[in-house]
Amino acid sequence: MTYSLVSSSVNADAYVTTYSTKTQHVKNETSSQAVSIGNLEEENTAITISQAGSAATMAASTTFSALSGTTSLSTDVIDTEFQLYDSNNNIIADNFGTVEQKTAYDEWKKGTLALSGGTYTVIATPDSVLTGGSSPDSNTLSIGSSETQGTTLSVNSTLTGSDTSEYYNYYFSGSTMKLDFNTENAGGNTARVIVYNGTGGIVADSQGTAWQRQQYAALNSNTGLTATDGDYSVEVTYGKTGDRTKDLKYSMQLYAGNNYAVIYRNTISAHAYDSSASGSVTATSDAELYTTSAYNKIDSTALDAVMIGWLKQDKTMLDVYSQLTSADNADYYSFTLQQGDNLKFGFNASTTENPSNLRVQIMNSTGTYVIADNEGTAAQQKAYKELTTTNGLAAKPGTYTVKVSYANNAPKTAQTYEFGLYSGTIYSTQYKTTASAQTYGNALLAGNVKGTSHASAIASYLTALSNSTDKSTLTTLTDALKSRV
Repeated sequence: MTYSLVSSSVNADAYVTTYSTKTQHVKNETSSQAVSIGNLEEENTAITISQAGSAATMAASTTFSALSGTTSLSTDVIDTEFQLYDSNNNIIADNFGTVEQKTAYDEWKKGTLALSGGTYTVIATPDSVLTGGSSPDSNTLSIGSSETQGTTLSVNSTLTGSDTSEYYNYYFSGSTMKLDFNTENAGGNTARVIVYNGTGGIVADSQGTAWQRQQYAALNSNTGLTATDGDYSVEVTYGKTGDRTKDLKYSMQLYAGNNYAVIYRNTISAHAYDSSASGSVTATSDAELYTTSAYNKIDSTALDAVMIGWLKQDKTMLDVYSQLTSADNADYYSFTLQQGDNLKFGFNASTTENPSNLRVQIMNSTGTYVIADNEGTAAQQKAYKELTTTNGLAAKPGTYTVKVSYANNAPKTAQTYEFGLYSGTIYSTQYKTTASAQTYGNALLAGNVKGTSHASAIASYLTALSNSTDKSTLTTLTDALKSRV
């Protein structure tokens, strides 16, 4: 097996989500029949600053947690100082600062300013404040932030005598693209890899012209190949020499930048839910379904929320399937509205048992502010109603938390549910997270009981067993062991 070294320059985040899908190449495949393998995106934290009113007369600030990657600034506000601070209160970028800080500011505007993971603060100060302007108005400046996840696209396939060329397409967003290509059991064969841009022009070719080979070498290097946002495709075929009648197994990984938080392993199927909100959202004819699994812990909070993905208007939808139990009676999920101006929520009527027994809350990223709640205040209930209509709830890009719990006076019996989150009116990619519910039994065995002592957990578990409301000890042991494999 042959390996390249590009992956040594790409790091996985602490918590990596893997979405998987399966598809099949067609015989005598052409570029028009290419398999879509996902979006290749570089980690980025985007800051937007907007002005409401004729004049901004008060400084605005926000603190955000950034991924390890790059950051960008988008604003049309003029005569304002923009500053980016790290957690130690050091100024990283400032358009009114030192030469170094101004250079960093220019990179920030271009989206190429590199950040390590951590907490950062953005402050925007209007010139009127700097020069002693009029009285402050707290509603004049608005700062928002959203994250783009770093992704890697992973493919495993085989060239055969009757399937000598295979094609893949993807969308790239970032500054540098990297490829790690490996072959297995080549039997003297080599693979030829050609990367095309959206118009069919060759970007890199492992066996092409001198310039194309040079481009391919850069693509396979630790620094990567400089590329612009857009559609790309990859053709994998037999090399110029070798026996094309012999199978050639290969795998490839595409990276963007230096970090990733999501892996797409390539069910071309997707469906909309039977609910008011999703009634206005339809899947495209070639929509793809990616699946992953997660674990809801007992006594979790918004800080322990299961990350279910990134939402893009008219491009993606997020699907969650899970269960509430007497032990695990509140589940938290985190997602980022990456691009879009609305949110839509709907239960899947065919898989959700008694939706009226469920309470749904949409909160900010920390769970300290409730935006929509079907059992909350009048304003929160109104927001929830909008969330489940065909127009959706107006929302800005950013990170949100969904809390699903038992409704008031609902029985605390096992309650299976499935919901979808949308933005816009269509989607071409569905990300499904199946989140297992935790019991006191397997929590003890896994050593991750949260918010309770082992003694009380054991007492609760034995009580549940005596009431026949939990699994048998053997089943619990088996499940716990399986979760550790």
